[in-house]
Amino acid sequence: MAKSINFGRLDSGSSQHNEAAIVFVHGFTGDWKKTWGRIPEFLAADRKLKGWDLFGFGYESRRRFDLLGLWSADAALPEIATKLYTTLSIDVPKGKYKAIALVAHSMGGLVVQEAVTTHADLRTRTTHLILFGSPSAGLAKADILAFAKQQIENMTPDSVFIKTLRARWTAQQLDADPKLRFLTIAGELHQFVPPSTSLQPFAESTRRVVPGNHVTMLDVDSPEDPSVKILIEGLTGGAALSGPRNSARVAAEIGEFAQLVEKLWPSGKPIPDGLDDAGAVDLAIALERVGRSSDALNVLSAHKPRGTDVQGVLAGRLKRRWLVTRAEADYQSAAKLYQQAYEQSTSQKPPDSDQAYYHGINLAFLELAHASNDAAAIRRVRQLAEDVLSHCAKAQDPRQELWRLATEGDALTILGQWNEGLQKHREAMGKTSKPWQALSIEEQAIRTARLVGRSEEEVKALADIYEGQEAD
Repeated sequence: MAKSINFGRLDSGSSQHNEAAIVFVHGFTGDWKKTWGRIPEFLAADRKLKGWDLFGFGYESRRRFDLLGLWSADAALPEIATKLYTTLSIDVPKGKYKAIALVAHSMGGLVVQEAVTTHADLRTRTTHLILFGSPSAGLAKADILAFAKQQIENMTPDSVFIKTLRARWTAQQLDADPKLRFLTIAGELHQFVPPSTSLQPFAESTRRVVPGNHVTMLDVDSPEDPSVKILIEGLTGGAALSGPRNSARVAAEIGEFAQLVEKLWPSGKPIPDGLDDAGAVDLAIALERVGRSSDALNVLSAHKPRGTDVQGVLAGRLKRRWLVTRAEADYQSAAKLYQQAYEQSTSQKPPDSDQAYYHGINLAFLELAHASNDAAAIRRVRQLAEDVLSHCAKAQDPRQELWRLATEGDALTILGQWNEGLQKHREAMGKTSKPWQALSIEEQAIRTARLVGRSEEEVKALADIYEGQEAD
């Protein structure tokens, strides 16, 4: 690697199997290690960030004038961005890391924005982008020094670099990309890089302000420092403390799903029509996990299924939307699809019990959620839960054991057998390492428990199973 580039671990480097990496990029005249002070130390020690590897990327950015044309100059920002992309393609290989979080300071924020907006494959792998004091709208005070150094010239508000970068960012709508966790952070004190240039180019929901100025915002001595806490919150989001839904696994899964979407449905192409049932289901799940729920519904609605699995997955998307909007049409459509699929699977000779319990438990949940105070509906739900348990006992497919165990847990909860249901969920938890599966099961299990009147203490005990906290 060229001497002008530094790239290395900012943690112990002892992990072997992590699939998510945080890459820190310094700013003007910064250093790939010193810029970040104790921040990597606090991140490496935080349990919520278990599963992430930490790297630093450095490049030459010296205070001396370049005087272009007389002797060699530090690289311009587009060239540094290309070096970052090259480094991430070689030293953070696609085969190892499915997700990359880019954390940048000052001018480094322009470098990472340039790299992500220019290289589509890096954009697909990037799940988090967090900027500290980045002059994203340009730096007005750079005008007086632009003649002396090309890195400074790149940062002037009217430079071709800034105008082109902001145009690409807007066209790609990256601060509204549901797959990308984006934050822009400014120090509260006015300085050479004013807070406005860091915040104003981006949506209000992505902006944060911390104590200090452009430099001291990173001078932290405690994991309770606001800069550290915001960074950890940005990296973890709604992830669980540990288990299959920890932040690293969630990020890696989103990165993997984003690549699957691009493979099965390339950008700008019409909805694929040559997928089999499994392909349609995989694409729909991937679309939903990267925040494209409407596209997931469109794919499933356009698909002509050969079996009942696609019907169930489509019904599941409508069920999720109904739980948010309570639109009666979504409830009716989901219930009809589940009912048809349940009847189709139970009418076969012999019945397809693996499909029957899946559709049956969702049908029971829907009716319970729709009419939880209706005595006749409750009787129907309880009978359906008993039938579901019977189908679970007859199930044949060992590949679906996770779903069978979770289904038994929910059916037992409906029938009032709480402790037995909890045990089934513990067994289910031991069968999955995929965050989307754990989240899907946990959400329905918790809603089911609340619908049948379990206490919040009991609900927490159930949630702890899926969020890796039961043993604490």
